[in-house]
Amino acid sequence: MGSLGTQEKNQLVLVVGYDGSEPAERALHAAAEMLQDSAGRMEVVYVAHVPSSVAYSAQALAAVEVGMDDEQRALAGRVDEIVGPTGVKWHFQRRNGEIAPELLAAGSEQLETEGPSTHLMLVLGGSAHKIDRYMNSTPARVLRKDRFEVLVVP
Repeated sequence: MGSLGTQEKNQLVLVVGYDGSEPAERALHAAAEMLQDSAGRMEVVYVAHVPSSVAYSAQALAAVEVGMDDEQRALAGRVDEIVGPTGVKWHFQRRNGEIAPELLAAGSEQLETEGPSTHLMLVLGGSAHKIDRYMNSTPARVLRKDRFEVLVVP
């Protein structure tokens, strides 16, 4: 409670970008550790990207969508293996599109759902390639938007 009777930011919501890669696994572990002793939850977001070349073929698009569904199930299972035993509350969602804009949109949706007293943070795995840290990595694109607090796990 603040001095005027208003609530301080209390619930921590971590939006974690997850694609099963090693950097994403590190981000997931870090997010779970952050939530171990705090009131909050984790929204794990897998962003599936359909190559533009596939969009012109109905058969190819159908095959890619089946593959993305399989990948979604596998990734959700892996998240459950990692986060489930910690007791941290979490939810997994798949979004389709470009990674950085979809992660930002997921963050906006969580903030709208939880309300302004929520402390929202995006948690992303950092690239192992030094040039990616400055140029075209997902964390760099998210940071350029400067909408949310962002933790990039090296």
